[in-house]
Amino acid sequence: MSVELTEAERFVALAAREIADGQVSFVGIGVPSLAAITAKLNHAQDSVLIYESGAIDAIPPVPPLSTGSPSVVADTGMVTSCLGVFAMLQRGAFDLGLLSAAQVDRYGNLNSTALGPYDKPKVRLVGSGGAHDIAVLARDIIIMMPHDPRRFVRQVDFITSPGIRANDGGAPPARKRGNGPKLVITPRARFTFETGELTLDALAPGVSQVDALDGMSWDIPVSRNLGELPPIEPKLAAIARDLLQRWGRDAA
Repeated sequence: MSVELTEAERFVALAAREIADGQVSFVGIGVPSLAAITAKLNHAQDSVLIYESGAIDAIPPVPPLSTGSPSVVADTGMVTSCLGVFAMLQRGAFDLGLLSAAQVDRYGNLNSTALGPYDKPKVRLVGSGGAHDIAVLARDIIIMMPHDPRRFVRQVDFITSPGIRANDGGAPPARKRGNGPKLVITPRARFTFETGELTLDALAPGVSQVDALDGMSWDIPVSRNLGELPPIEPKLAAIARDLLQRWGRDAA
């Protein structure tokens, strides 16, 4: 049975589905955090959510403003140091890295550093934090992006976190552990990199191909096996809705 959802609720629910039970996830702030908690409360009870500030098996009761917010350690299973978490990352302990950013390009490069030229940017952003390390060292990366065409660019203005290739199509980054970006999830669709670049893979329930690609600034390839994602079940929808209501819908 399908459930009528807002775009924010659908976004969180679709992203949560990509997190499997038992996986250890390095969690970013915003939708990555919302999706990871929704997954843990729904189908992935044995998943482990870890924030770079040191909170292990965390479920923040209120939206954290940063990975260092006090809420990330409330009722958490264990607290270690930032150094301890990154040592785990170096050892290959993370199945997933859950990231978002201001921009993503056709090769999955992420920009959270600057919009416009680095030396004279239009906007100076928050910077990498742990995102670069996560992108390189977590086994797989899931990128969660709102459907905002300004965020989807052919080439990012600055590569904060490397994707599968340089933004000019050059050689892929050297990785000793991680596979790089696996998926990009938006409220309207799921994208993979099956063609060697961002590729429309599946549509959210009730969303057309035109709507999924609306406003994108380049021709994004479409999978030969383009499908539709299953309807979002009522329990998952209810958890996503409740979390967004408690955290504030702008958290997505």
